[in-house]
Amino acid sequence: MADPVHSTDTQSDLTATAQVPHESHGDVDPMEISGQMVVWTWVVFALMLLVLYKVAWKPILSALDQREKDIQDSIDNAEKIRLELADIEEKRARIIGEADEKAKSVLEAARKGAQEQARVIEGKARKEAQIMTENARRDIDTTRAKAEDELRIQSAAWARELAGRLIEANLDDEKNRALTDKLIQEL
Repeated sequence: MADPVHSTDTQSDLTATAQVPHESHGDVDPMEISGQMVVWTWVVFALMLLVLYKVAWKPILSALDQREKDIQDSIDNAEKIRLELADIEEKRARIIGEADEKAKSVLEAARKGAQEQARVIEGKARKEAQIMTENARRDIDTTRAKAEDELRIQSAAWARELAGRLIEANLDDEKNRALTDKLIQEL
């Protein structure tokens, strides 16, 4: 257990020290400005500034300069790429235009070739049809002439036979033939 008499003594000591001003520190007010404190503050500030300049600012500034350089390089590269893309787009458009023109000219040439080929084929077909028509006419004329000759011969034979029956005369074959040839020529 704690001794109550002893504890009151320590409390009275504490209150006594709290009431006594801090004379052990030599009457220095922390809010008071002194010349020595100003000099030391500037010296410490200058030292800190020098240390920060050597240790932190140079690397920070060099990193910022490097970043600025990288950003500028990226911007320059992006502009360069944009110009190259514009050039490529222009070339692509020109190539597509040329291809369209070539395709149109090829189609036009093919169309003209097809029309010319159609005219040639049509001309050949007309010539062949004309030749076939002429051949057919010749064949018809030849067949007609043969049929007419055959018909004359047969008609003459029938006429001779009829005449022989009608006349009932006995003519020899040679005279009959001569008479038949004469009748054929007359027809």
